[in-house]
Amino acid sequence: MKKENKTKNTDRSAKNAKTADKGGILLQAIIISVIVILIVAIVLMVRKWNKGQESGYDPDEISTDFDTEPNDYILPLDAASVADKKSDGKLTILALGNSPFADEGKDNNLAKALSDIYDANVINCGFEGSYITCKNSEYSDDYPEDGISLPYVADALATGNYGTVKKAAASVSENNVQTADILSHVDMTEVDCIAIMYDTEDYVDHRPLGSESVTDVTSIYGAVRGSIEKLRDAYPYVRIVFISQAAGGKTIDDFFVDGDIHDIGNGLLSDYVTFELEATASAGASFLDIYYGAINVDVRDKYLIDDYHINDDGAKVIAKYVYDRIKIEP
Repeated sequence: MKKENKTKNTDRSAKNAKTADKGGILLQAIIISVIVILIVAIVLMVRKWNKGQESGYDPDEISTDFDTEPNDYILPLDAASVADKKSDGKLTILALGNSPFADEGKDNNLAKALSDIYDANVINCGFEGSYITCKNSEYSDDYPEDGISLPYVADALATGNYGTVKKAAASVSENNVQTADILSHVDMTEVDCIAIMYDTEDYVDHRPLGSESVTDVTSIYGAVRGSIEKLRDAYPYVRIVFISQAAGGKTIDDFFVDGDIHDIGNGLLSDYVTFELEATASAGASFLDIYYGAINVDVRDKYLIDDYHINDDGAKVIAKYVYDRIKIEP
């Protein structure tokens, strides 16, 4: 009886072993099949990738379809704000900033491009060597550039007191003396739009992005927001448009600094653009993102001189970008 049971157990073990072998072979076959399918799929994908297809991209065609969408903020004027404004039938734009408007003085290409595309009278008050922010919270003769920065220029326009601007301008350059004189004679009742554009100087000089105070003129946020609020409160019928920097980045040692990669002191250049956007929107004005929307890092060589100054083609691209988005009526 024991011998018979032993024989049965031996047969059962052999049968289980054969079943296990079959299961193992089946599992191996499945694994091999999966590997083969994966290899075939990868080969087909690589062949398709290498082959590619016609994209239709023309490097000479101006396009705003970049990988990163521009962060424009368009805020039309409230109808009630312009209800009492008398129209003179002529569109007038007041330009504020530094090199984008200050380069070449009366022959500035951006002011001309805006004038041409809008058929407008552009009053160019761009101060060379100026900044968006102030170096010091209070004006000092030791640093006259503060007196021609955006906060002081905006305050002068809002209050009619041009003393500090004129004094500072005389300490910086003769060109700025002429600009300060033009600024002091602007008739704001004729101005339909204020266009503000600065270059990368605040970024290169490591000016702070923000601070605990939203009105701190030494920070990008505080300087932009405070300046626009003063202008808006004084002239609610005037369209205010802040235009961001182009994607330039030439430093003192002639090294190109990609504003999406290099933090050279207080943030990326794209961070400066973001803080300008937030400040402008908070102050109730429009913001146009030239950094991503018109002159980004891939096309900068075509539209900038030495990764810094705007050439004639760049000026036309910016003007068209503004014109396509901002409707201004006299």
